[in-house]
Amino acid sequence: MLLSKEKIKRVADFFLDILFPPICLNCRSSLPSQKLLLCPLCFELLEINSFLHCPECGQRIVNLKFSCPHQASFFLAAASNYFPPIPALIHYFKYKKLEGISDFLSALLIVYLKRIDLNLSSFYITYIPLYWIKEKQRGFNQAQILAEKIANYFSLPLLRTLKRIKNTPSQAKSKNFQERQKNIANCFLPINPSEIKGKNFILIDDIYTSGSTIKEAVKVLKENGAKKIIALVVAKA
Repeated sequence: MLLSKEKIKRVADFFLDILFPPICLNCRSSLPSQKLLLCPLCFELLEINSFLHCPECGQRIVNLKFSCPHQASFFLAAASNYFPPIPALIHYFKYKKLEGISDFLSALLIVYLKRIDLNLSSFYITYIPLYWIKEKQRGFNQAQILAEKIANYFSLPLLRTLKRIKNTPSQAKSKNFQERQKNIANCFLPINPSEIKGKNFILIDDIYTSGSTIKEAVKVLKENGAKKIIALVVAKA
């Protein structure tokens, strides 16, 4: 008798649970199923913001019409803060390729965008590119995966606007802000300037730390005629 696909999957999940007992990605406690990423206690730690930030002073901004005295060139939209369990989720997303994390993180971004209640109909989705060697080694670009899911959910056009021309070291390894700025300077070029001019963009990356990478990308987009830019990230460190 042939087994249905659903039964085969249930059997496979059963043996996976025996061979590789599911654990919470954050606290490492046991979980009842491979489908879960976090235990109930760690899931409760998740906080989703309901506002934008000024990337210069950190002031909370409730809508795109508000003008901060710092007159930043973009709005920072951080769905959460870089507190547990977010660091563990991002780590496993980028380096362990665990199934389901991209859906989980994109769902977090979707909930956040709905919570801040912005009219996104005039925006294009784009993302921070990886250098081609790094993307080949990793097998994917985490920012691109999130961008594709957000564009699909909100039915917004997705544009690959930038290419990375320098294989910069990981920003997490840089000792200070000045070093990060030096690492990232002049590492992006526009792919097609005519596709950038006059458009509003939601620029997606996984985490906002010093802001050097996103600020460099925003600078290139602005130099090529981009109008409003919202930098959307899973978390702000």
